[in-house]
Amino acid sequence: MTEHGTDEAGDDRAGTSVDESLVDEPPTATAEQPQPESHLLAESLRTFPWLRAAGVAAGTLAVEYLLVALLFLVGPSAVDLPELSDRLVQYGFILYNAHHVPTLVTASDAEVYGSAARNVLYGAQGASVPPIVYFLIPIVALLVVGALFERYRGDARSDSLLEEAALVGTGIGFGYVATGFAGSFVFVRTVMFDGGGEGQAAPAVLWLLILMFFLPLLFASLGAAARYRYTDWASGA
Repeated sequence: MTEHGTDEAGDDRAGTSVDESLVDEPPTATAEQPQPESHLLAESLRTFPWLRAAGVAAGTLAVEYLLVALLFLVGPSAVDLPELSDRLVQYGFILYNAHHVPTLVTASDAEVYGSAARNVLYGAQGASVPPIVYFLIPIVALLVVGALFERYRGDARSDSLLEEAALVGTGIGFGYVATGFAGSFVFVRTVMFDGGGEGQAAPAVLWLLILMFFLPLLFASLGAAARYRYTDWASGA
């Protein structure tokens, strides 16, 4: 009987060891491998600070407007308009003209043909400030802004010079044309015709949408490219 009891105890121990081995055995199922995320846009497009670029563009246009106004308020230029509001609007017209965007004059019932679209900076005779000064204001401002924007990009910049310059120029261009378009609803002035009747003067929107996007696309990109090259040269020196 002792041998029989011993055999039963051995069987119990064997059963227990088998059960423990089954419990301790790691699961055979394998976890699914994570799949790489797919994006429609490239990483450089997703990480570029588009809102910051738009804010910089709006600030650039504001600075340009102040420079134009200073040439009239404290400089040699003058606008022969009695109302301050009309003079402030005229400064805006000149800033648009400096971007080669003409001022469009329309009557209440039909467009005034002939002298409807005009740029006061084209062919100005005997101006106290040469028109080239006004044309240089947006060009120089965009070159400087493009370079400064690129300077503070730091390690976030693209590895390709062309891609980086295009991103900066496009980002500033979108904000620039959006701000210019909004301004076209602000810089509006009533005009009186010699033969009677009233009309409105405002920036030509079609020209605005084209030129106020491509000017920053060109010059802000050039400024960014110059800064990109300088950074590479300085780091390699």
